[in-house]
Amino acid sequence: MNKKSLLWLTPMILLLFVTGRAWSEELPWDMKLPFQEATIHYELSGSEKGKETLYVKEYGKRQARHRSSVMTIMGMTKKTETLEIVDPDWIYSYDLVEKKGSKTTNPNKLYREEYNKLSAGEKKNFEKNAKEMGSGMMGQFGGSVTQKGGKVLGYDCDVVTVGGMSTVHVLHGSNISLRSETSAMGMNNVQAATKIDTSTAIPDNAFASPAGITAVRDEEAELMMAGMIKNTVDTLMKPDGAKLMQQAGPMGMMGAGDMQQEEMEDAGMNQEEQQEAMRQMREALERMQKK
Repeated sequence: MNKKSLLWLTPMILLLFVTGRAWSEELPWDMKLPFQEATIHYELSGSEKGKETLYVKEYGKRQARHRSSVMTIMGMTKKTETLEIVDPDWIYSYDLVEKKGSKTTNPNKLYREEYNKLSAGEKKNFEKNAKEMGSGMMGQFGGSVTQKGGKVLGYDCDVVTVGGMSTVHVLHGSNISLRSETSAMGMNNVQAATKIDTSTAIPDNAFASPAGITAVRDEEAELMMAGMIKNTVDTLMKPDGAKLMQQAGPMGMMGAGDMQQEEMEDAGMNQEEQQEAMRQMREALERMQKK
C-alpha cells in the first residue's frame, strides 16, 4: 500500500460534497462539463516548475492528463513525467520516469453502483443529505467552498480553501481545477490554466497508454476506496444521514474503524501494514485540519 494511493482518497470523498452543493437535475458523477471536447494548458510554478496538458472528451467522461515538471527540494532536483487516463470504468496512472503503472476502478462507477442499489426513498434521503452537508463537512476538514466565487479564463469557478494551506478554483459543477495555490511543508506551488482550447482537434495519441508499461491493478487501494464509498452511501441514505456524517467527523466518514480492517485483511495486509495504512490516513487528515 503506497502513501500516494491513500492520500487521494480523502479529496475524492470531499468532492461529493463540493459538487453536491451545486446539484440541479444531475447527480455529481453524471455532471457534464460546459464543453464536449477541450484541451486545457497549464503552467506550473513555485517549487515545481513545468507544464501540464489536460485533454477532455465526451463532456468530461474521458480525460488524459500529461504532466512534465522539475521539482527542487533542499537543493536537490527531481524530474517528474506522468500520465493519467480516466475513462468511465478505470483510472490509469503512469510514471514515465520509473516506467511503472497502476489502475483502479473509477470512483464514479462505484458511487453509481451503490446509489442504484437504493430504494426510491433511500435515494431521496441520499440526495437531500449530500446537498445539505457540503459546507459542514468541508468545515470539519478546515475548509470552505464558495460557489461561483471566482472566474478563470472566463469560466465560473467554485473556490475551495483548506485553511491556509491551499486555494483551488474548480470549474463549476466539475472536478477540474483551473487554478490551485498550495503552501505546505516549506513548498509553494501554483498550477494555473493558461488556455482552454475547444476548437483544435485532440491528437490521436493523447489517450494512448505508454508503450512498454503495464498498468497493474492496485487492489489494496481499491478495496479501501470501495469501503469508503459504501460507508458514505450507506450513511447518507438514512433520514438523518447528514447529521450522522457530521457527528462521525472526517475519520468516521472514511469508515476508518468498521469495514476497513476486514477489507485490508482481504487484501492480504498483515497487522503491521494495516496499522501503517491507518496511521497515514490519520496523519493526512490531521495535517489538513491543523493547516
